[in-house]
Order: sequence, then C-alpha cells, then structure tokens
Amino acid sequence: MEKISNALIKDYTTYKLDGFIKEIVFPKDVLELKELLESLKGKKYKIIGNGSNLILDESYDGVLINLKYFNNIEFNDNIVKVGAGYSLPKFALECANKGLSGLVFAAGIPGTIGGAIYMNAGAYGKEISDILESVTVLDDNLNVKVLTKNELETSYRDSIFKHTNYVCLEAIFCLEYGDKETILKEIREIIETRKAKQPLEYPSAGSVFKNGEGYSAGRLIEKAGLKGTRVGDAEVSLKHANFIVNRGNAKALDVINLIDIIKKKIKEEDNVDLILEQEILK
Repeated sequence: MEKISNALIKDYTTYKLDGFIKEIVFPKDVLELKELLESLKGKKYKIIGNGSNLILDESYDGVLINLKYFNNIEFNDNIVKVGAGYSLPKFALECANKGLSGLVFAAGIPGTIGGAIYMNAGAYGKEISDILESVTVLDDNLNVKVLTKNELETSYRDSIFKHTNYVCLEAIFCLEYGDKETILKEIREIIETRKAKQPLEYPSAGSVFKNGEGYSAGRLIEKAGLKGTRVGDAEVSLKHANFIVNRGNAKALDVINLIDIIKKKIKEEDNVDLILEQEILK
C-alpha cells in the first residue's frame, strides 16, 4: 500500500498551507481500504479528497487517507458511475462533452466526487444531491452497501457522511441529455464568472462560512470592513469577503485565528453567529 511520511501539507490541500503531514496513505482498492481501516480502529484518521474544504494543521497526528485511486468512470447512456476520487470539474467537463447536462454548476468546484458528496457541495442554487441516484459506501462495520438518494440525508452543505464513519466509494448520477455546445458554453461562462468574482489567483479553500437564513456571509464580512484583514500570510480576500487566501506561507493557525476575528466582529456588529463551512483538522 502506498504511503508517504512527512509529506507537505501544501501538496494535498488547496490552501497550500505550511507544514507537514505525519502520514498519508493511498489505498488502491476496496480491499486495501478495508484492511487499512481495520488496522486504524480506535485510532485517529481522516478520509480526504482534494483537500479543497480543509484547514489542515501540522499538529494533526492522525493518518490521512487519500482515495485518488478510486477514479473509475463508466457511462451507460445518461447514467454515470464514478469513483469517489475522481475530479469533480473533470467529471463535469467529460459529461458535457457527451452532451449530458446537470453538472454545469460543479465545473469550477475544485474537489473530488467523494468530497462533494460528503459536504453536498453546490453553487448557483444547485447541489450535488440534485443529480445523485445512489452511493456505494463502506459502513461503520466495513461492509459495502448502497445508499439511495433519500438515505443520504442531504441538506445545505451536509450529508450522512458528516455524522457517521461511512466512506464514499463511488456514486451513480442520473443526468439529462442536452445540446453539447450549449452546455460547454455554460461551463465556460461559469468559469469566467468565478475568475471575475473569486480570488483564484491565490490558494484558498473556497467559501469560509455558510450563508444563513436571510443573510450572505460575504456581505456581512464586507460590511464590517474586514476585507484585507491579515493574520500572518492569511488574508480576507479583497475580491470576495467570504474567502480567506494564502498570500504566501500561511499556516493553519493563521487561518484559524483570522476565522475567530471574523466571527467575533460579525457577532458584535450583526449579532450573527457565522457557521464555518470549511473543516478544521488539528
């Protein structure tokens, strides 16, 4: 089984934070994954995808498990089976090239299929659960089982995976046929919109806080005058206030301290308790 000790955090997360990972493991199939999880019972570990929603501190002393080898893809008309480690933007583009619509919103989300399902990722009013049919998982007893869409307990940026030890192995999506050129044009437009509105020129992990009932987290942060606020090399983006960017050699603690500053300020000014969308691992 492939393993790396003292790997650079910046190689496995989109924040590109300073520091080292104690150990990261890359199982090649379900059998290796089951053996690994069996050996880790009672120990600290975390399944990760592209690290696109993760604040990983080098103090984390558990084992990281990366499912990059779970990258199968199989098209059967408009039904697509795809592995948890498959790139979400790549998946959206491949579906578009086959004239399959429904994934345009996901074209700019820099995660994997498993990560997207874990947090029920979404954009532009759409969520990954809108097009999911079922997910094959390893359950708490390391048995392979299939969960239907209704059993995934999805809601805004949430799913059953956040509340169990289930591991997403692969998923089945049901898409609709559309005009290939129109779908590709919509993808290009979404990517251009993201470039214009989001600070893609710096490493980040996407939206820091969830939007709430009646408010946009980004607008509250901007109204509070927090754009450009820095802790070390972590900065509230000047382009989009709900992004924290790494301006060079930010550490996890810089990001975490900046999050605390933002939450305190918004609580004082608007009496709103911002809810973190990103996950802190330390």
